[in-house]
Amino acid sequence: MSFSSILGQDKTIKRLRALIESGRVPPAIIFHGAPGIGKFLTAVEFAKALNCSHTEHRERPPAPPAPDENDLFAAAATGPAPEPELPPAKIHSDPSDSCGTCLSCLQAASGAHPDIRIVDTAFQAALLDETESANLKIDTMRELTRWAQQKPMLSGWKVFIVRDAEAMMPPAQNALLKTLEEPPPGTVVILTVSKKNSLLSTIISRSCLVEFGRLPAPALKTILEAQGAEPAQAAALAALGSGSLEKAADAAAFLKQVSALRPGDQSKVFKFAAGLPRDSHKAREEVKTLLDLLLAKTRSSWTAASGPAKTKFTALLRRTLDLRRMADRNVSYYLLLETALLESERAGIKIEDLVKP
Repeated sequence: MSFSSILGQDKTIKRLRALIESGRVPPAIIFHGAPGIGKFLTAVEFAKALNCSHTEHRERPPAPPAPDENDLFAAAATGPAPEPELPPAKIHSDPSDSCGTCLSCLQAASGAHPDIRIVDTAFQAALLDETESANLKIDTMRELTRWAQQKPMLSGWKVFIVRDAEAMMPPAQNALLKTLEEPPPGTVVILTVSKKNSLLSTIISRSCLVEFGRLPAPALKTILEAQGAEPAQAAALAALGSGSLEKAADAAAFLKQVSALRPGDQSKVFKFAAGLPRDSHKAREEVKTLLDLLLAKTRSSWTAASGPAKTKFTALLRRTLDLRRMADRNVSYYLLLETALLESERAGIKIEDLVKP
């Protein structure tokens, strides 16, 4: 894989390529943008390209065994056998991207590169020998600071990728700040976040900000098809995904839940709303996704309608948009979703209609 594997972020990739080619890479970079748009994948490819040696790596075949002195029929020893010559190694000519065949690229692809470390909650659980938690702790950032002081083992750059850096507790952010204030030579720390304001202002002021836009629908459709979705399903999810692979996956999960409902069940709306997670942040995101699905279906019905039906769907669109705006406030997400589903059914759009093309 290389930068060519990242779709829909052409402007951002062009900027990162220029940084690598110039050799003037900032010691701290913040990749920020909506979830599910390729920030982490890009961070990994950036680290690979930064450390790429651009020379094909090949293992030399083993030398033939030495002749047995006790073998009467063995040929007379004439000195050590010459090692077989290898054809010239392939040279990757693009200095701004990874070659995928050198030792550094191969180790990075396998996750075993000694100079590229990914720091997230799963890594923290293994480091501290504890169950995985939702937050990154100060002990983890102190360990990162200790590693940053060491010399690179294989390549010219040490790269630390802090995935979902908004999970860092304030003490952990302050612990990382020491490394950002006095970065060791050849060290790059990449923080991926959905909202850059979730980080301390002192971290933001010491970092280079790289913004990622939402994925275009054609790029999102291509990614979904590569993951195994049928073309028609991929197109539908790309339209509902709001430029985010994560949002498209949420939409697919909701449509699967809806398809499992019994059409004749009079309480299906209440059962569906009752299935929201208890965590308010997760509940809000799920409600927003459901409202986006309802809006898409209502717009489709409005386009095909005429006369009084069109007026009815116009009123439903306005009402659902009002509820969608309310989802960003501190409200009861259960009641919000329940209200939206009931009003949609009253207008003729049932919850099971969401899975219909």
